[in-house]
Amino acid sequence: MPLDSHALALEARQLFKSFGPVKAVAGVDLTLEPGAALGLLGPNGAGKSTTLSLLMGLRPADSGTVQVFGHPAGSPAARQMIGATPQSAGFPEQLTPRELLSYAAAHHRSARQIGALTEAFGLGALIDRRMTGFSGGEVRRVALALAFVGAPRLVFLDEPTTGLDSAAQDGFHAVARGFVAQGGAMVLTSHHWTEIETVCDRIMMIDKGERVLDGTLETIRARTRINRVQFDLPDGAAPPDWLAATASDQGWTAESDQSDRLLRRLIAEQVPFSNLTVRPMALKDIIARIRAKDPS
Repeated sequence: MPLDSHALALEARQLFKSFGPVKAVAGVDLTLEPGAALGLLGPNGAGKSTTLSLLMGLRPADSGTVQVFGHPAGSPAARQMIGATPQSAGFPEQLTPRELLSYAAAHHRSARQIGALTEAFGLGALIDRRMTGFSGGEVRRVALALAFVGAPRLVFLDEPTTGLDSAAQDGFHAVARGFVAQGGAMVLTSHHWTEIETVCDRIMMIDKGERVLDGTLETIRARTRINRVQFDLPDGAAPPDWLAATASDQGWTAESDQSDRLLRRLIAEQVPFSNLTVRPMALKDIIARIRAKDPS
């Protein structure tokens, strides 16, 4: 099914969901276009899993609407367009990955070739083995392949690289970027900040069921143009007081939104630094800084 670049992949309006007195989701709005990847973030208990279940149509909202390419979430038409990998997956151990993938493919009008999925997720040595004794990482690779078997237009991936080694993580990142580059849409949760930065172009943070931050990576970075400056000093030397640097096992560290001026002043004052590096702040530190300035 060709992708319709004019339709929103996902549109949620004023989602509310409570469990007794606890508001798990409180007025979340979300839109996602084809060819975009959204990183859904938040602390444990923030409402991420409940939000995902509402977006996928796995549970009804108390109020609000969710549409997938114009179809109500959970409807047969919407289910045909999505793929998903839950945070944990349990498969019948007597089956092989090929049997699981073939069974899932039979339930979709469009499906990817098993061979392509085998290659994409490194399942060659596993594809015809019974799943008895599979490691957590091997089960995870099968679960990721299942998310893409139906040639989905939108995928939901909950902690997709849990249990994967670095090579398998890199392989997944390549698949995810390729899927989005070809017009697919993606919602991804992860505790790995580098993964969010690698795969996603937009971030939404939920806390206590409410959306507290939403924007592109570029926009979020623009809200705090601070670099982290690291350098070494000779034993017994200390940085000047104006620098407000802190010491660690990695040397001295300072933060500045004018790192070029900082460097010129260090040179002018003949501070005996060495091994100086200037790096942008990590995404998790940027978000923490934004939340500290604007806790609402």
